[in-house]
Amino acid sequence: MKEEDTTGLMVMISPVLWTSEYVGRIGIIEFTDFTNDRIWVRFEDEEVDYFSSRTLFVLKNAGELNELAETNRAVFWDHVIKNLQSLALLQASGSDSDLKSAFTFLQDDPDLHRLATIRLNEVIDNAPKRKIGR
Repeated sequence: MKEEDTTGLMVMISPVLWTSEYVGRIGIIEFTDFTNDRIWVRFEDEEVDYFSSRTLFVLKNAGELNELAETNRAVFWDHVIKNLQSLALLQASGSDSDLKSAFTFLQDDPDLHRLATIRLNEVIDNAPKRKIGR
């Protein structure tokens, strides 16, 4: 994904960002400054605040969610597979309300959140990446 494609993208603030009053909230990206790793997000109440790309999550695409469900059929409980497939259907619909429903569903299930989302910085070309190792 290119940086310019992120404006208008629905994201979820990290559900473990304890230092923020926005923990786990859903918003829309208004403006980005990837050079300084500042992403401004607007929430339903019209508040806007900025976050690091590492603290914002996007839903994996429908194909990835379905593939995850299929390739792990023997490992995951049936309800996890059904939940992943439901998220894939919501994601594939293209509807903002369905996408918001998917994110809302993730707010109540940390394990599903871990499986079904990816950090924004990991999907954006040239965005700061997570450091691995030293």
